[in-house]
Amino acid sequence: MAQKHVDGIIKFLQSDFWNDFIENHLQHPDEEVYHAHIYGDTCIHPESLKKVMFAYFEGIGHPLSRRIDPVSPHPGQVGLHTIYPRGYAHFDMFNRFNPDAVLEPMPLDAPEAEHGHNALSWGKKYQDWYLGQKGYQFLTVGPREEAEIKEFFLGKQWKEMRSYVHEQSAVYPHVHMNVEISFDPKVLEIYAREALAKMGWTVERIVPCVYDVHGEYRGKLVFVLGNPEEVFDIAWLYNPNVVICRAQEGWIYDLPGFDLFSSENYNNVLQAGDFYTLTDDELQQVCAFCKTLEKKK
Repeated sequence: MAQKHVDGIIKFLQSDFWNDFIENHLQHPDEEVYHAHIYGDTCIHPESLKKVMFAYFEGIGHPLSRRIDPVSPHPGQVGLHTIYPRGYAHFDMFNRFNPDAVLEPMPLDAPEAEHGHNALSWGKKYQDWYLGQKGYQFLTVGPREEAEIKEFFLGKQWKEMRSYVHEQSAVYPHVHMNVEISFDPKVLEIYAREALAKMGWTVERIVPCVYDVHGEYRGKLVFVLGNPEEVFDIAWLYNPNVVICRAQEGWIYDLPGFDLFSSENYNNVLQAGDFYTLTDDELQQVCAFCKTLEKKK
C-alpha cells in the first residue's frame, strides 16, 4: 500500500481550494447556482475518484443522487461528469494525468484550465448577463413558428438524439445536440420538455448554462433526466434567419448537429497515463476520513 495516495486525497479534501469550491461555487448566498467546473492534476484513476466523491458528499450530508459519467471533453483530460450532490448545483470535475500529483488544483496557466480558471460556476446572474451582453433580438413565437418548432421535435435530429443519448450511451457517455434558433432558449426548453414527455422520458431538472467552443462561450440547456438516467445538452446558436434547425457546421467536433463525447476518447486518455487505482484498504481509509466530516448546511 502506498500511503501517499490516501494522504494526498485527504489533504486535497481538507484544502482551502476544495472547500472554497464547495462553499462558494456549488452554492451562493445571493443566488441559485446552476452549474460548476473544477480542474485538477492527478495520478488517481477516475474510477477511484468516483468512489471518493460518493464517500465525501455522503460524509458532509449531501449524498450524490445519481451516477457519475466518464467523459473526455478534450485530449489529455478525463472528466467525472454530472456530480450531483443533494442540495447543491451539479458539477463536472476535469483532471489531467500528472504522475507527480496525487490530487491537486490544476495550475491557472495550464492550457487545460478554462479561460485561466481552475474553478468556475454559473448562476442566474451570469445567465442574465450573458444573454443581455449578446444583444439578441429574439423572435416572438406565434402560431407559424410554433408549428415549425413542433415539427422539428418530430424530425430526424431529435430521433438521432434519442439513439445517441440512450441506446448508444455506452459508446457516447455524453451528447450535445446542436441547433440554431432565433427565439429565446427558454421557449426551446418548453417545447423540448413537451417532446421528452411524449417519449416517456422524465425530467428532473433543466439547467441553462454556457460552455466553451474553441475559446468562446456558447449557450446550452442541460437536461438532467430521471428515466432514463441520462444527461444530455441542447446547445444553441442564435441565427435570426431561421426559426430552428440543425447546426449547419460542426462545433467542437466535425459532425454538424452533434458533439459526441466518446468512450473511445476517454479510454485513450486512460491508456496514455499510468493512473493508480486505490486498493480496497486505501479506499476504506478515505471513506473512514469522510465519515468524520462535519455536516454542511
